[in-house]
Amino acid sequence: MVSSTSRALRLITDLLDFTEARIGDGLKVARVPVDLHRLVADSVDELATAFHGRTLDHRHTGVGDCTLDPDRIVQLIGNLVGNAMSYGARDRPVTVASSIEGEMLEISVHNEGSPIAASIIPSLFEPMVRGATGARSRGVGLGARSRGGQRG
Repeated sequence: MVSSTSRALRLITDLLDFTEARIGDGLKVARVPVDLHRLVADSVDELATAFHGRTLDHRHTGVGDCTLDPDRIVQLIGNLVGNAMSYGARDRPVTVASSIEGEMLEISVHNEGSPIAASIIPSLFEPMVRGATGARSRGVGLGARSRGGQRG
């Protein structure tokens, strides 16, 4: 029940974010000091319950201390993992990697399956558009770019 409530709250938050981004002042970002690897690991653990029966792994490199908006990162990971689970090979794991090297922070989500068609890549970040068909769908455009995986 807690997981379902959290997902419902995220859907409402995504809708509010979309509305604010389109008619307000854009997406708000509240940067705070966090441990990136702990944040990603917690997000992966929560998402694993939503995708029961699928393998979701987290790998990390470097130190985890950084300054970012944890809510936006969790939102990004949730969107990327949801896409990876929906469009990747169902019998293969999805891997979320977090890395910090110097001033560079990277989070990637990798799935096995067909790569995203080159013709679709320019519209991946368009809100409310489903890349595979060009059809309208839910989302605020926090999609991904890919070469056999997804990066955010």
